[in-house]
Amino acid sequence: MNPFSFQRLNWCAFAVCAVILLSIPVLIICDLSWLAYLLAAAGTILYLLLFLAYQRKVSDFFDAVNDGMEQMLLAKQEVELPEVQDHESVFARFTAKLARLYDALRTAEANAEEEKRIMQGMTADLSHQIKTPVANIKMDLEMLSSRQMPPQKQQEFLERAAHQADKMDFLIQSIIKMSRLEIGAIQIVPSKADLAQTLVNALLSVSAVAEQKAIDIFVDCPQPCVIRHDPKWTEEAIFNLLDNAVKYTPAGGNIKVQVEMREAGACLTVSDTGMGIPEELQGAVFSKFFRAPNVHNMPGAGVGLYLTRKIMELQGGYVTVTSAGQGSTFAVWFL
Repeated sequence: MNPFSFQRLNWCAFAVCAVILLSIPVLIICDLSWLAYLLAAAGTILYLLLFLAYQRKVSDFFDAVNDGMEQMLLAKQEVELPEVQDHESVFARFTAKLARLYDALRTAEANAEEEKRIMQGMTADLSHQIKTPVANIKMDLEMLSSRQMPPQKQQEFLERAAHQADKMDFLIQSIIKMSRLEIGAIQIVPSKADLAQTLVNALLSVSAVAEQKAIDIFVDCPQPCVIRHDPKWTEEAIFNLLDNAVKYTPAGGNIKVQVEMREAGACLTVSDTGMGIPEELQGAVFSKFFRAPNVHNMPGAGVGLYLTRKIMELQGGYVTVTSAGQGSTFAVWFL
């Protein structure tokens, strides 16, 4: 499509008018009135032809715009909008804004598709993850309803069903948190706050389980430790690291939590004396629903580390892991 140029026609019309207005008085003074009338008639005809040409070009321009809008409505990938050479003209500004509107619509459509893909993935993940606890609950309830058994055995089946129900509730809550974070339904807003207090709140949530397993937790954190972070969600991120450390550290082990202030922020590390993570799996532990083969029979859903990574990324930080044989160290970096 050849670019439209309206400026040339405008200048031609202006020149015709100028010639007529300037020439007619001169011709009348020179007693050439008949030539003045002839010039006026010729100028009028020429101006009319220029007007018709301008009208035709405007009509062609809007026909091209209409075709482009039709392509937009059909959601075509490549949309041809008319190009205007006169970049300062109203027609050029109109096509530029129309192109920006189309780009905004494409972006919104892409975002909607991405959100749809995420939700579909979440639905598939949820369906896959809760399939086992639901099947176990159904099996236990069928056993209870179809067989006569001693009260002690009934209590055992009920406790197993309750445990599976708790596992399913944990899965659902974790997936809800993930989906809300991914689609932006939850905003993480870092602010100046005491990281020591955030750490204390996270430690309180795991202290009872650690005490039951006789696991000692050693903490080294300067007080106060004021850095930029979102206290609520950072507590969730730290809790996930501590919960994993307690879960995978054998009874009688120990966990060390250390916070160091750095020039660019702070670093919080959680080190345990657990089974460790093979080097070839360390890059995958932050993936959604990932669980190492050697922990499949242990409680967990492969959600906590993914949430921790996501939370830290959304407030400008990151998380790393190192493990050599036995024990693991997770480092959370606040920038």
